[in-house]
Amino acid sequence: MKELIATNIFKIDKNYISKREKLINEAIVFKSGTFEQQFKTVVATLPAQKEVYFLKPGKETKRKTPNPYDMLPNVGEQDMSNWAFEQIWEYLIKISIIHKATFQKVLVLLYRLCFFIDHKENENGQIRYLPTAEIFDYIAHLESFVLKDGFQDKFKTTEVSLLEFIHFVDLLAWNEDVKYHTTDGKADFTDNSRKKVGRVNTILTIISAPILISKFINNIIENSKNNGVINVKLITTTIQKFTRTRGLCVLSNKDLLEYLSPYLEN
Repeated sequence: MKELIATNIFKIDKNYISKREKLINEAIVFKSGTFEQQFKTVVATLPAQKEVYFLKPGKETKRKTPNPYDMLPNVGEQDMSNWAFEQIWEYLIKISIIHKATFQKVLVLLYRLCFFIDHKENENGQIRYLPTAEIFDYIAHLESFVLKDGFQDKFKTTEVSLLEFIHFVDLLAWNEDVKYHTTDGKADFTDNSRKKVGRVNTILTIISAPILISKFINNIIENSKNNGVINVKLITTTIQKFTRTRGLCVLSNKDLLEYLSPYLEN
């Protein structure tokens, strides 16, 4: 039986850019409040009435060179609005320690998120993360049967649910596109060389860095058990990638395929 989330490597096309443009133009006109009283725009509602929303204005509107359309993404009652790569990677690396196959599946769900594979237009014509009932159940099962107990057992923590996490990454990537592809108050993708800037680089970095770090962690775990030699080069290679690319870490399609097989396919 073919794996439900089996996904082909995606090639950026005009349809993909068009969806990003539509989302950017939608976000640009979201109402803004003040820093004392930010305006909340709800873009989705999860089970148990948990809201997926932006707060506006965001912190980058205060910069010396301001980004006037910056927003703060958040999900539910917990404050995820200050989450950066550090918190996102921590969440994913914990999953890599809990269960390798689940880690791979979660990363492929994020890959699908990056390229709108599970996005559809809702009844209002808005592009939203709307996975099929089967994939929705798949996410719920990963949460119920692996992650919830895994976080508690391995780390003594209660984390945000996988569905909440996916929605948060979606908002974060949406905001990055608004940041880098808005000119004169509208979406702008005229520079073809920058089509990966924003959403693509953000989510692929979220996926790629934990893969490299998890390899190092697993190497330590395995070699500590067997009194073997720990391969420090695995972590120095990761650091070098970040140094070269100023904080971005995007693995090649070949590397992604190698690590995420059989869930990611060529």
